[in-house]
Amino acid sequence: MRERTGIFLLLILYGVGIVSLMVNDLRNVVLPLSPYTLLLSFLILMNSYRWKSPVVWVAILVFLLGFTAEWVGVQKGWLFGVYHYGSNLGPKLAGVPLIIGINWAMLTLATGAAAASMLKNRWAIVVVASLLMTGLDYVMEPVAVENGYWYWKDGKIPLYNYVCWFLVALLAQGINVGISKAKPNNTSWTLLLLLVLFFVIQFFF
Repeated sequence: MRERTGIFLLLILYGVGIVSLMVNDLRNVVLPLSPYTLLLSFLILMNSYRWKSPVVWVAILVFLLGFTAEWVGVQKGWLFGVYHYGSNLGPKLAGVPLIIGINWAMLTLATGAAAASMLKNRWAIVVVASLLMTGLDYVMEPVAVENGYWYWKDGKIPLYNYVCWFLVALLAQGINVGISKAKPNNTSWTLLLLLVLFFVIQFFF
């Protein structure tokens, strides 16, 4: 029942978001709400795991890993390329929105669970889940720039970004699989599909 309720809430949340962003007059109202959408998505995902200790530890550690990687990227330009964040992802610390660390944790758990539903070998789960994370980044990059989430130097998304995304994702998934075992979860599949739809539909409309 808890998982069904969470999935139903995600369907409503992203359904309303997708429709609203397709209406020009509502975009400026909806886009600043993006961090709250991501936070609620993360909470629904965590609730589907009943906030079990291993999953909580994964979320904390990957939050720190993801936020640190983004800080290095923004402040030093050593990871991902030269970029900076806009205002539509909420409050920042040292130029990095706090919700970004949560997003890393959420995507790590969701893709790890998706890979675990298809595979049994732990190393294969780590690699496939990392590929899923990188693929999702590829899908969302053009739309994220259009939505004012972040901006690239000269407006070009470097290939280096995807290489670094995959490498950081490998570390994140290593933490995930090592601690939580990355067990299958229906909420994870729903969330991933909705995120893909969210960005693909915006790309075409």
